[in-house]
Amino acid sequence: MRPAVLVAGAAVWGGCADAPADERGPFSVKDSAGIEVVDVWEPLAAGDDGWRLTGEPLARIGAVAGQPEFQFSWIVGALRLAPDTIVVLDDESLELRFFDALGGHLVTVGGPGEGPGELTWAGHLSPFADGVQLKGGDKRIRFSASGDLIADERFDWTPLQQFLCPFTFFGDDVFLCEYVPGGVQAGDGMRAPRYRLFRTDWKGERRDTLGLFSGSSTASYRTSDGMFRTVEDPFARQDLIAVGGSPPIVAVLSRDRYELTLMTTSGEVLRVVRRHGAGQPGAEALEDIHARATALTPGLTPAELADLVPAPETLPAGNALLVDRIANSWVGRLSLAAAGAEHDTYEVFLADGRLQGEVTVPAGARLMDVGDDYVLLVRSDEFDVPFVELYGLIKD
Repeated sequence: MRPAVLVAGAAVWGGCADAPADERGPFSVKDSAGIEVVDVWEPLAAGDDGWRLTGEPLARIGAVAGQPEFQFSWIVGALRLAPDTIVVLDDESLELRFFDALGGHLVTVGGPGEGPGELTWAGHLSPFADGVQLKGGDKRIRFSASGDLIADERFDWTPLQQFLCPFTFFGDDVFLCEYVPGGVQAGDGMRAPRYRLFRTDWKGERRDTLGLFSGSSTASYRTSDGMFRTVEDPFARQDLIAVGGSPPIVAVLSRDRYELTLMTTSGEVLRVVRRHGAGQPGAEALEDIHARATALTPGLTPAELADLVPAPETLPAGNALLVDRIANSWVGRLSLAAAGAEHDTYEVFLADGRLQGEVTVPAGARLMDVGDDYVLLVRSDEFDVPFVELYGLIKD
């Protein structure tokens, strides 16, 4: 088995990033210390030849008022279990609701309580071979695709309480991280914490280290009254982690340099994808980003913030990462548009590391589930009421 990758150090590998455009093509593949490295410059398809969503959703689930099964507070997760079944987990009601392909309500399960199938809080919805599973309080609950209760298993989570960052789960694996003391210098005056990613089982009795990654960068400054404050990096350069696919893979996105590491759930590195040519944001866009961040930062002007948190040399990847059902990686691009933009953009990397192209989704949407021919997402209307929307995914 290959050793677990140290994500924070992946950029030291050599490459051909500086090769002339007419010599390299859209991508190149090479071997580096036994690990496949894919350098990507251009998509395989662009414009009308790329993937796209259907113009209108095939189904829209949600309502401002009316029947309670269509009203949501905060949608924790949504999955398409089959062509005719969509499940939605709601945070306030603690209910898991099943809908048909057109958005008609089928059945509601779960709800608050300590009984079989009931929850004390809702989180971490994911598929498994026979249906859907979620974590509710100190237990894992599994339902079939038709809403029948399959399992309600309680665990002692004490062995896992020492870990500071949120976890995700997939199948029988739980993915956690723990803080590595000391921090990492991230730039001129900026610092980013470092975390260790590992896989464990549901009882916390096994631990397989997968690698290291960096958290959100911050910088310190002193206000006019002599107080020290910190400011978050407005360019969101911290790493992201996602699990998905069949068989499942783990994707780790290093956003400061736009590098994607793909590995098995046991930590064997499959390949490293390095995206080149993402581009330097223009001066106007940089000013807008610093201005928006300054509005949330007392005692700093946009120019002072720009000096404190320098812009990246190239535009980093954005604030979202999803691995779809067939192991493609969807990377949300950092939006430079002001409020009111009509869409957000994802770059889709195929399982072999090549860049398929861009896919646009409605602005502000959260991707929940992506299959070979569909995209399931959540977005809110002008009143912040959440809706689930199912779109077809067209691949020309």
